[in-house]
Amino acid sequence: MIIQTDKEIDLYKKAGGIAGLVLEQVMKLVEPGISTKDLDNYAEDLILQKGGIPTFKGYREFPATLCTSINEEVVHGIPSKKRILKEGDIVSIDIGVTLKEEIDGKIRNFIGDTAVTVPCGEISAKLNNLLRDTQKSLYAGIAQARAGANLDAIGGAIEDIANKAAYGLVREYGGHGIGKNLHEEPFIFNYRTNSKIKLKEGMVIAIEPMFNEGGDRVRTKSDGWTVVTQDYKFSAHFEHSLLITQTAAIVLTKRPSEDINE
Repeated sequence: MIIQTDKEIDLYKKAGGIAGLVLEQVMKLVEPGISTKDLDNYAEDLILQKGGIPTFKGYREFPATLCTSINEEVVHGIPSKKRILKEGDIVSIDIGVTLKEEIDGKIRNFIGDTAVTVPCGEISAKLNNLLRDTQKSLYAGIAQARAGANLDAIGGAIEDIANKAAYGLVREYGGHGIGKNLHEEPFIFNYRTNSKIKLKEGMVIAIEPMFNEGGDRVRTKSDGWTVVTQDYKFSAHFEHSLLITQTAAIVLTKRPSEDINE
């Protein structure tokens, strides 16, 4: 879907702004002893207070507002009262916010999708590097995103950082277009594929690299959702939604205190 009007752009910015704000507030709650269900409840309440709808809840029957993926869990972890964070954990928090608005007589969805991986208490220097480098790769991908850019420019920027630090690079999952639905074409690989697809002005996309401290292979657990590393080494995941313009990408889901240039 190509976004063409100022009203559409404003609604994507509003949805993304809520997502970034709520995610930052949830990040502040991460500490030993809190459950991932506590984080989920807080996020859902705040999204509703801000006038949004939790995008993930009910999406393909997913039961929660957040995806909370701990340690070796890569993505799509389900919040639970039984999942208590402890010192030394890392947790990926993935959030989606939907606004519904009537455009040309039809109700449309406007979605912001973003994720971050944060430490719980003190973590090792190795894990700090994993989080830093995965976030760095997200920013490197964003820097390549503009109208006319080939998708391989994004994937290559991410892949180069993973290869330099010898991380496992998750290949089964990646970024995506956003339009009427949360996941639309194009699929945005986090590595080079000799893609011929070019970004167009007005597209909304999500970039989301996932780096593993071990190998790149993953599997899905019996709950049908939670993706884990096959070697049980830890994984980090970061994501932003972007609006593509002729000269650069506008980061729709930027958190209030985030410095994209850090």
